[in-house]
Amino acid sequence: ATRMLDNVIDISHFPLTAQAKAAHASRRIGLGITGLADAFAMLGVRYGSESSMEIANAVMQAVCEAAYRTSIGLAKERGIFPEYRATEYLAGDFILSLPHDIVEAIQQNGIRNSHLTAIAPAGSISLLANNVSSGIEPIYAFQAERKVKASDGSITTMPVNDYAWSLFRELHGAHAPLPDYFVEAYDVDPLTQLKLQSQLQAHVDQSISKTINFPANASFGQCRDVFVQAYRLGLKGCTMFRANPATGAVLSPAGKRAADSACP
Repeated sequence: ATRMLDNVIDISHFPLTAQAKAAHASRRIGLGITGLADAFAMLGVRYGSESSMEIANAVMQAVCEAAYRTSIGLAKERGIFPEYRATEYLAGDFILSLPHDIVEAIQQNGIRNSHLTAIAPAGSISLLANNVSSGIEPIYAFQAERKVKASDGSITTMPVNDYAWSLFRELHGAHAPLPDYFVEAYDVDPLTQLKLQSQLQAHVDQSISKTINFPANASFGQCRDVFVQAYRLGLKGCTMFRANPATGAVLSPAGKRAADSACP
């Protein structure tokens, strides 16, 4: 994956010359993950549990270290990124947090890409992958409705079902009770979601997309507390979305959950 993303820089056609120069100077890429919540459900692990925290940490650590080792190998094969300055780069906090053998290999060989890991929202990509859960988010809703805008401007509402939920139904039947490790976004309290994000952040050298979903009746205090807690955890960023009639939403829960989270 790291090699593929490095190739993308060379074959991309950038709108502006300045963009091309910047991309080639740092060769920054953003390898990440999606479908994390579905993976938890399929492993029988509840999102936000101690086990899920450990798994998330281990998964992102594996991705990060594999990406860095591959980029070091690519530096030997293809060359170091042009803006590489060994002293400054090796003194970076994130680089110093990496295993000693990786830091030592960068000292000896340089590295192909200035930055390697990022976690995107991955909404559209996840939809293309049979609607797995997006990025690091909890499963938004087992059954949801998605608004799709056609070329003529008309809006069509399409039903979308979560992949892990659909697989469970396929294996166990439409009426089998869901195990307690199947949870939706509104079932996972914001602080728990932020704590899981913090487990991943240790292995991400760029940004992490994270959205806390609130129902329409959420108070200002509840929304404020999310950002205070994110700040206290030292998180790079966090977004909150509160359903409201003014902006609407591309994705909305179906069934009973729709009534619980609906705009007044």
